[in-house]
Amino acid sequence: MSISPVEEGEVGLALQQALDAMSDVYVVYDSSWRFVFQNRAQREAMKRAGLDPDWAMGKVLWEVMPFLAGTAGEAGTRKAMAERVVTEWEESYPPDLRLHGRAFPTPDGGVAVVARDVSEQWKAEMLHRAAEERTFALQKTTAALASAMTVDRLAEVILSQGIPAIGAQAASVVLVKEDGEMHIIAYAGYDPAFMAEFEHFSIDSDYAICHAARSGKPVIMNSVEERDARYPHLAETRKLFGGGAVAAIPLLADDRVLGGLGFTFPEGRVLDSDDVDFMTTLAQQCAQGIERARLYEAEKDARARAEEANKAKTDFLTMMSHELRTPLNAIGGYADLMQAGIRGPVTEDQILDLQRIKRNQHHLLSLINDVLNFAKLQAGIVNVIEREFDLDDVASGIEALVTPQIIAKDLSYRFIGATERCVCCGDPEKVEQILLNLLSNAIKFTESGGVVTMSIESSDGFAEVRVSDTGVGISPDKLQMVFEPFVQLNRSRTSINEGTGLGLAISRDLARAMNGELSVESNVGSGSTFKLRLARINP
Repeated sequence: MSISPVEEGEVGLALQQALDAMSDVYVVYDSSWRFVFQNRAQREAMKRAGLDPDWAMGKVLWEVMPFLAGTAGEAGTRKAMAERVVTEWEESYPPDLRLHGRAFPTPDGGVAVVARDVSEQWKAEMLHRAAEERTFALQKTTAALASAMTVDRLAEVILSQGIPAIGAQAASVVLVKEDGEMHIIAYAGYDPAFMAEFEHFSIDSDYAICHAARSGKPVIMNSVEERDARYPHLAETRKLFGGGAVAAIPLLADDRVLGGLGFTFPEGRVLDSDDVDFMTTLAQQCAQGIERARLYEAEKDARARAEEANKAKTDFLTMMSHELRTPLNAIGGYADLMQAGIRGPVTEDQILDLQRIKRNQHHLLSLINDVLNFAKLQAGIVNVIEREFDLDDVASGIEALVTPQIIAKDLSYRFIGATERCVCCGDPEKVEQILLNLLSNAIKFTESGGVVTMSIESSDGFAEVRVSDTGVGISPDKLQMVFEPFVQLNRSRTSINEGTGLGLAISRDLARAMNGELSVESNVGSGSTFKLRLARINP
C-alpha cells in the first residue's frame, strides 16, 4: 500500500516525526481514496472540524469530508492521481480559511496532499488590493468631479463611483436647504416609489442622515438588528426594501454642514475604519465639489449680470455719445460759419471767443470719443483689422499731428527710425492711435525746454516703438496704475488739459487686441518711456 515515509523502522519513524512537526497539513490517500496517513496538523484540523481522525483512517475521503466534492482541492488531487503529475491550487473555505495545496502522486497509485494555511497572507493581500482599488476609485472620482460643474452632475459621479467601490447596495445624496429642510437630490439602488415619500424632510427628523448632519459625525450601523434597535420606528419601512449595514456621512465644508451621504449595504457587515475613512473621503470630495459648483453657478450668474450691465452701459454710452456729438458738431459748425463771416462781420475779440468755443468743442468731443472707445473695447466690439504694414511709415507720419503741441510747449522732438525695414502685423490705424496717445501724454507731462523722443527697435519676431520724455516721471508705486481706466496722475500739473484718464487704458487694450503689449518704465524727475511691442514679420 503505502509510501516509504510511513513504513516501519527507524527511517520511517523519523520521517513520521518530521511530518508531525510540520505546521502544514500532510495527508496520504491510497488509490481508492482511503486515508492511509495523517500528520499531527491534519489530525488537529479534523478535530477542530468536529471529526475523529482515528475513525477516518481507512475510510474513503468523500465519506469523511463530503464537503470537499466539487472544490478546487478535489479537482487538483484527482488530476494528480489520474495523470500522475504534481498539481497545485489555492482556494477559500467558509468562514475565512484560505488554503494553498499541492498534490503528489505516490508509487502505489495513491496521492499525498500538502496544504498550507495562507489565510493571514491572503487577508493582507485582499486588504492591500482593496486599498489599491479604493485609491484608484478615489482618483477616478476626483478626475470625474473636476469636470462636473453642476450639483446634479456631482451627485451622479459620487453615486456611480462610490457604490461599487464600497460594495454598497444603494446610496443617496441629501442637501440641507436654507429653510432647514433636507432634500434628496440624487439616489441609486432604491425603489423610486419609496424614495418619492422621502423627497424632503426636516433636519430634525429621527433618521441616521439627519443625525449625521446635525452632529457633523458619521453614523454607522453594522446590522439590521442594530438599525431596528436604534430606529424602531423605521423597522417596517426597512422591511420594504431590505438591506443590512447602513452608513450616514455628513457633507462638511469649512465646518458648515451641507447635507449627508448615505449608503445601504445588502447584508450585515462590519464597517471598519478603512470603510469609514473611504466614505468620509468621498463625502469630503462631494462637499468640496458642491461648494465649487455653487461658486461656479454664482460666478456664472454674476458674469451674466455683468455682461448684461456692460451691454446696457455700452448701449447707453453709444446713445449718449451720439446725442452729445450731434449738438457738439453743430456748435463747431456754427462757430465756423460765424468765424467765416457768413452771419456778418465779426470783430477780433469775437474771433478769439469763437476760437475758444472751437477748442472746448474739440476737447469735449475728444472726451466723449474716449469714453465711447473704451466702452466698445470693454464690450469686445472694436474691430481690429490686421494686415502687414511698415511700422516706420506709420510712426514717422505722426510728427505732423503733434507739431502744434510741441511748438506750443516749446519742446524738442526727435524721431529715430528703424535701422532696417520693419514690417509688422496689426491694424495701422490702431497703432497710429496708440502712438498719438503716447506722444500726447509725453508732451503733456514734459516741462518747456524738454525733449520727447520716438524710436523704433526691432529683432526677430517683434518690433518695439519707444516714446520717451524728460518730464516729471512716475513713482514706482503708481507705475501700474497708469493703465487703469479713469486714472490720472499729477493732475495739478496738467489742469488745463485734463481728460478722462482713458487714453493709456484704451491704448493698452488696443495693443493686446493686436497680440501686442504696452508697458512703461519711469523714474521720478527724469521722465518716462512707454514701450509698444508688436509682432514683426521678418523680411
